[in-house]
Amino acid sequence: MSARMKKHHTKNETSIPITLIVGKDKRTSYIPEKNRDKLEAFLEKYAEPEDHPVEWKVLANERIEKRKRAGLVLRGMRYRENCTQKELAKKSKVSQDNISKIENGKRPVGEKVAKRLAKALRFDYKLLTNP
Repeated sequence: MSARMKKHHTKNETSIPITLIVGKDKRTSYIPEKNRDKLEAFLEKYAEPEDHPVEWKVLANERIEKRKRAGLVLRGMRYRENCTQKELAKKSKVSQDNISKIENGKRPVGEKVAKRLAKALRFDYKLLTNP
């Protein structure tokens, strides 16, 4: 393999090094400079002193809860229409497997999928994307 194939393309972007401590492991990741504002907002909200670390579950809880709420909305609308997952899958052209994952909070709902599901069940798709 030639030497130039070994190095990843970086597009000459500057990046910010972030060191994460996971248990006894220290890992350094690099965040693009263009995401500095998002990173600062995140750190402002969740940063803790080094002697008081935050568990990853606390950080992930908001996203997990949002997915579960979207799943409850979808399940409620499906029951309102007296529709099974298979029937909804046919109407919306979204696989039954994906509908199940959304209802159980294991898959986020994208805008396109939300629009298809909402059209099939006759409700505003924003209820799924912003529960």
